Amino acid sequence: MSTDKDSLLISILVGKRGEVVSGEEMAQALGMSRVALHKRVEHLKAWGIPIRSIPRKGYVLEEIPDLLIPPIYLALLKSRQMGRPYHYLERVESTNRTAKALAHQGAPHGTLVVAESQTRGRGRLGRSWFSPKGENIYLSLILRPNISVMEVPQLTFLVSVALTQVIREKLQLDALIKWPNDVYIKGRKVAGILMEMETRERRSLFLVAGVGLNVNTPADGFPPEISTRATSLMVEGKQRYLRPQLLAWIMEALEVWYERFQTDQREDILRYWREHNFTLGKPVKLQGGRVGWAIGVTPQGALLVRRPGGSILSLGAGDVEVLE
Repeated sequence: MSTDKDSLLISILVGKRGEVVSGEEMAQALGMSRVALHKRVEHLKAWGIPIRSIPRKGYVLEEIPDLLIPPIYLALLKSRQMGRPYHYLERVESTNRTAKALAHQGAPHGTLVVAESQTRGRGRLGRSWFSPKGENIYLSLILRPNISVMEVPQLTFLVSVALTQVIREKLQLDALIKWPNDVYIKGRKVAGILMEMETRERRSLFLVAGVGLNVNTPADGFPPEISTRATSLMVEGKQRYLRPQLLAWIMEALEVWYERFQTDQREDILRYWREHNFTLGKPVKLQGGRVGWAIGVTPQGALLVRRPGGSILSLGAGDVEVLE
């Protein structure tokens, strides 16, 4: 089990990455003896963290490993509440299912569940989510806003906006949002969001925001049935990305946007969604084969579609295919 001192130790080494940090300096910063420090470093090495011990000099971390384990993730995290507490699992049926169980047990707002792989990862409309081990990010975040059921779609927009902003601003990749809550790059899906809620008297008791983000899956790593429709950050950016840093950035962005949501700046969320969308202004095919033109989205999250002949449909849920 990781402790706060594990993360502080890693933070010190990350802050001086590539430099040798003296054992005495680290022991003083952590408030422990040199012997206790050595034991803690050996414990972290057992996690797979490549800390080098240099006799009579100290310790060095030359690169941050692509591990989602608590010491690495928490050392990189700068948010105050979002993404804490952190539950890391090697393998799970579904992170959303685990998060909902924790929420029923009283887990606080901001609690994050992350797994290296899922055996029954779920997307929207009962679809499965491709969840190979060690390549991507599969997360579920517990939210406890005091809002009505009618306001929940705005939180779905908030999650897609935060995710898109991180990909665009931190990675410089042209991510866009497809209604209602998928993220695309160059016409292919890179992330999906599944929002589930528990209610009481038509108000939210808690929400679980599930996100599947394809990070380091190679182009030939997707199953044939989705290979022409899915992509990953690595495919688009032509490089591997550090998952714990991405995860920390996502939580930090979510915290900023959630604060705007709570302080009546919700129009900012909708404005960003509209400016970075993959649906509006395009012809779309609706479920059932009908076609139309996506012309707008309401503050409640409904997609407005103009049908041939001029009538306007308001879609509160479901899915559409964008016709290029």
